[in-house]
Amino acid sequence: MWPWEHLAFAYVLYSLTTNVVFRTSPSARETIAVAVGSQLPDLIDKPLAWTIGITDGGYSIGHSIFVAPFVCLAVYAVAVRRGERVLSGAFALAYLSHPIADMLSQLFRGRAVDLRTVLWPITSPPATSHGGFLDHFALYFFRYVHQLLTSGLTVQIAFQSLLGLAVLALWLFDGAPIAADAWRLLRAQRHR
Repeated sequence: MWPWEHLAFAYVLYSLTTNVVFRTSPSARETIAVAVGSQLPDLIDKPLAWTIGITDGGYSIGHSIFVAPFVCLAVYAVAVRRGERVLSGAFALAYLSHPIADMLSQLFRGRAVDLRTVLWPITSPPATSHGGFLDHFALYFFRYVHQLLTSGLTVQIAFQSLLGLAVLALWLFDGAPIAADAWRLLRAQRHR
């Protein structure tokens, strides 16, 4: 999945959770925690495999169900020390949503779910040999654009479109976190 898809999926999950369970919308800080958590598995694994060559593929340490609890506990410990426990919850939900979204993406593409993407260090998917980080990005990006332009309406494209609309609607319903805060800050700066 692409970074914006992971962010959208995580934001929908977090927004629905906070609105239904806690009857409150995500704050700007919670939204930032969701953004960081939703991207971290790829920010760990893709450079380790595609740039540095420490791991074989783009699914290893960051996507591992064995590593995730330690990452979430470390974030929780830092958040508790700062008096921001709610941010650790936002981060953890987003971080854990990442590998789930990757597996759902496999299903939507008509493939079987490859559990090797989350079972590092026991097993990992086969290594890719598309070159460095930019080579991988270009290959996947042009393949994605080609699919969008030539495949018509697929389950994956329909899901992505609905997810995009749901995220926009939820974000507006939530009061446009981050953007609303930035707007208020700009207005306050002007009135000084």
